[in-house]
Amino acid sequence: MKILYLLFALFFLVVQSSAQGYDRDIPGLARCLARGGGCYLFRCPPRTVLFGRCTRYNPCCRPQVSSGFYKGNITV
Repeated sequence: MKILYLLFALFFLVVQSSAQGYDRDIPGLARCLARGGGCYLFRCPPRTVLFGRCTRYNPCCRPQVSSGFYKGNITV
């Protein structure tokens, strides 16, 4: 029966450490949103560019901005 106290203490330490890691990720999310981006899981979707990280696995991406220059053949 005494082992339950030890398991409870171990469980408490694990939960506490994971909650601290979550709190550290919030500034990355806020910084990404302030710069006009969005956080995605593992990779950026099509037509977006990577310009930072929200967390280790979540890139911060924003839409591509075209230069307005057409690189195709121009016929007159």
